[in-house]
Amino acid sequence: MKTDREKTTPRFNKENCIACAMCVDICPSGVLELQIANSIHGFRRFPRLTDAENCTGCFSCEKECPTGSITMAA
Repeated sequence: MKTDREKTTPRFNKENCIACAMCVDICPSGVLELQIANSIHGFRRFPRLTDAENCTGCFSCEKECPTGSITMAA
C-alpha cells in the first residue's frame, strides 16, 4: 500500500482538456467533477479533484483521457 508521501493524484492540463467528462465517469472513487472556470478561451468546464484523500491513484482517469490532459503526480 502506498503511503501519503508516495500517493499520486491527477493533475489537469486545462488548455488541452475538451471537457468530455470521461475522467469523471470512469473514476471508481467518485472524486472528480467538472467545474466551470476561466481559461484563455473564456469560461469552460474542467475536471477537478474534489477529495484528494479518497483518490486511490488508480490511473484510470489518466488512461481514459482522450487528449492526454491528465497526468498522475505525487
